[in-house]
Amino acid sequence: MSEKSKVFVLGIAGPSGSGKSTLVVKVAALLKDSETMFYDDYQPNYENLTKNLGELRKGNSVTNPEKNRIIQPRKYIVIEEPTGRQRPGMKDKIDFLVYINIPLEVSFVRVLLRNLEQSEDDGINSFYETIGPQFEPKFSEKPTKLMHIMHWQLKMYLQEHREIYLRDHLNNLKDADLVIDGMKSKDELANEIVMKFQQK
Repeated sequence: MSEKSKVFVLGIAGPSGSGKSTLVVKVAALLKDSETMFYDDYQPNYENLTKNLGELRKGNSVTNPEKNRIIQPRKYIVIEEPTGRQRPGMKDKIDFLVYINIPLEVSFVRVLLRNLEQSEDDGINSFYETIGPQFEPKFSEKPTKLMHIMHWQLKMYLQEHREIYLRDHLNNLKDADLVIDGMKSKDELANEIVMKFQQK
């Protein structure tokens, strides 16, 4: 931890569907005086996540743009950051990086299953509106929004996302302070993370 900061930042990286968000919550619950930050809350302005983290390390409070919640500079900040230390400006802000190592096909299936399970949620409407202009070919009105979204995700996975995940995988394996087995239960992983980083 930097001598200039009294805030210890624990980052959790991994592909979509690896369980980053769940682990962030569980790890923070095991630590006293902790706060959480989530990558998805900052879309599409992810650079603000880096800026806010920098402010917290200086001892300043910030506002979560998605939930309009004040985040205080606690002793520990547990952050979801898919690309780990690779995002510009993030390298010197994460003190301890955990990488969830999981087969890509497993994480991708989890994403698709999550879509099915959340298909009645209001969130699917905003996701549909975001990616709708990218649909090629255009479907008729008969298929559901969920079908549109899953078609887009499958196509994008084959065209570019798989390559991006593989690149991030290699970078995170190199940068991580701790690599964990994403096939284990989230409670088991949360305990492993806390135990390992407290030994540092």
